[in-house]
Amino acid sequence: MFRLLAALGFFLAFAGAAHWVVPLGHEAFALIRAQDDAARIAELQLDRTLDGARVRAEIEQALAADDGELAESFVALADARGIAVDAALRAKVVLANHAVAGAVRGAARFGQGFVTGEAEDLTGLAGAAAGDLTVWGDLRDGGREVLHWVRGENVDPLMLGLAGAGIAATGATYAAFGTPLALRAGLTALKGARRTGAMSARLAGQVTDALRGGKRVKLAALVGDLGTSASKAGTRATFAGLRHVDDAAGAARLRRLAEVKGGQTLAVVKTLGRGALFLTETLTRLAYRVIALVLDVIGLIASFNAMVVAMVRPLWRRKKRAGWFTGPRFAARTAP
Repeated sequence: MFRLLAALGFFLAFAGAAHWVVPLGHEAFALIRAQDDAARIAELQLDRTLDGARVRAEIEQALAADDGELAESFVALADARGIAVDAALRAKVVLANHAVAGAVRGAARFGQGFVTGEAEDLTGLAGAAAGDLTVWGDLRDGGREVLHWVRGENVDPLMLGLAGAGIAATGATYAAFGTPLALRAGLTALKGARRTGAMSARLAGQVTDALRGGKRVKLAALVGDLGTSASKAGTRATFAGLRHVDDAAGAARLRRLAEVKGGQTLAVVKTLGRGALFLTETLTRLAYRVIALVLDVIGLIASFNAMVVAMVRPLWRRKKRAGWFTGPRFAARTAP
């Protein structure tokens, strides 16, 4: 009886721990397996962070800030994940993104951003990015840096280098009938990120070194990844993702996320931050969770086995005694 009670106690303890250990271990194992796939990492992170209340709050905040693009991205993300969005709220998002209303409201700011490259809001940023997509934006930014040099002011070598690369890329685009468009879009994303402060110091240093040292293959891969991100998810989402990118590998992760999530990317990055691209928890901590899961499963199996043995043992002993007193051996020994 003591063995049975002990086995039952251990089984109940492991079963109770499984309520917490199994979900955490399963999630940790999935994250470890997906550590090189940004889209899968984001999907797993969203499972535990995004719900209907969070979606509604984010949409309402975006609308209050006159950010129809972000609100629309959250609607797309909610639809993709089967989260209901109130019809009235959805209508407000559609109205906020109406082309005519947006054009009337932001035409002047868009034009200012296009001409000067300076932006005070999202509309101005869109104008600056539109200028960057043409050779005008590169001439504008390159000329500004040259003017700074003439005046003895600080020159941004990264912006100057990107402007020069942009002029070359524009020429290649026309020569190849639009083939290097992703390269052109990637340079635009880098310039916009630099202009808005969305580029990390480490990434800026790597790009500057590549421009100076002639590492064209490495730079082309990075710029191409950013161009793909911009074409799949939009320039704004690429800027948001670039805040968490430190090197070419990070740019490749951003491209993967944009390819899978498309218009949802901006909302994903807004929700998860760096967790949209990378594991925010250390592999050691995740490994401990997986080990805890394995140990809990082993403990459940072992305690259940011990419990079954403890229940069957008395029956087995009783049968053995019965067989001893009535079997052939006992009859042979007691025969006269």
